[in-house]
This record gives sequence, structure tokens and C-alpha cells, in this order.
Amino acid sequence: MRPETSTGGRRASFIEEARRRQIIASAVEVISEVGYGNASLARIAERAGISKGVISYHFAGKDDLMTQLVIQLYVAATEYVAPRVGAAGAARDRLLAYIDSNLAFIAANSAYVTALIEVVTNLRDAEGKPKFSSTDGERDIIVPLVDIMTEGRRTGEFGEFDPLLMAKSIRDAIDGAAGRAVREPDFALDAYAVHLCRVFDRATRQWGGDD
Repeated sequence: MRPETSTGGRRASFIEEARRRQIIASAVEVISEVGYGNASLARIAERAGISKGVISYHFAGKDDLMTQLVIQLYVAATEYVAPRVGAAGAARDRLLAYIDSNLAFIAANSAYVTALIEVVTNLRDAEGKPKFSSTDGERDIIVPLVDIMTEGRRTGEFGEFDPLLMAKSIRDAIDGAAGRAVREPDFALDAYAVHLCRVFDRATRQWGGDD
């Protein structure tokens, strides 16, 4: 392959990826404004300033576009949260960084979170079941948190509890905050982050430890 061909291929891939991101961003805006049911490909194309055919070139229909929207948000959240958790020291610090950074991401991406909830609630698979209800998907999100819980117990930073149940409790509190932020635009996520960190800091301590 000649160098110029390779460069041209990379340029084309970059342009295509940029177009896909533009379409997803437009889908987020439309869903946030009119809901999942009214977010037709025609409306999304109009918002993006492109033809409906361009969407069809990049995505195999609305379901594929909605699926990629969810995946992109989860990837973005991971890219935001993981470095902050990784930069923290001991298990307790990583736990608090995990909670705080997840809620900070939600606060900074309210439109995406609104669209995510709409898609996850409404998108169905070929059998009519919610597409994102699989426990496999939840496991990918829960495992890093379980690892923090397990490490904290091993080092004696945390008390006696089931790491999986504690991790699920934390995720439910975070995901619940996302839903509340959508329902209540004035919901103070920063104050809630402080509150939630305090709650789970105390919940994971050794019995008899300092408050």
C-alpha cells in the first residue's frame, strides 16, 4: 500500500467517525427535546443538517443508532471516571473518587443522560424485550466497583459486607441520581455527591471505626 493511500484511508476513517459522532450528538438533542418515540431519523437528520440517507449510510437504522448512542455514552463515562479512580490512592479513596466522578459526569452531560434513559427505557430487541436489561452489561459496570470493595476488605480499610451487594447499592444510588436529575432540573448533584460519599464512606467502614 502506498503511503498516500494509507493517509487517505486514515483521513476517510476520521471523517466518517466525526460524522457518526455528529449524528449521535444530534440524536441526543432531539431525544432530549421530544422523547424517544418522536425522535425519527428524519428529525435527527434535519437537526444534523444532513439527509436521512447519510444516517442510513453510517447506521443500520434507528435501533443501531440508538444502540451506538448508549455505547458511546458508557465509553465516555468510563474515559472520564477511570483516570480519576486510578489516580486515587487506597481503596477508600478510590471508592470516593468513583462516586464523585460518576456524579460529576452526570452533571456535566445532562442531555446525554436524558437521552440515555429514554433509549434504555424504550429500545427493544427482536423479541420485544428491553435491549439493555441484560445482566451481562451490568456486570461490566459493577466489576470495577466490586474490585475496589474486595481490595478494601483485604487491606482492612473496609468492614465485613458482601462486595457485590455493596457495589450494586452504590450503582443504584448513582443511577437513581441520574434519573432524579432528569426529572428535577434543579437537583443539586454536587451536594448529593458529598452526601453519597459520606453515606458509603460510613457504610463500608470497620465497625467501631471513626466517623
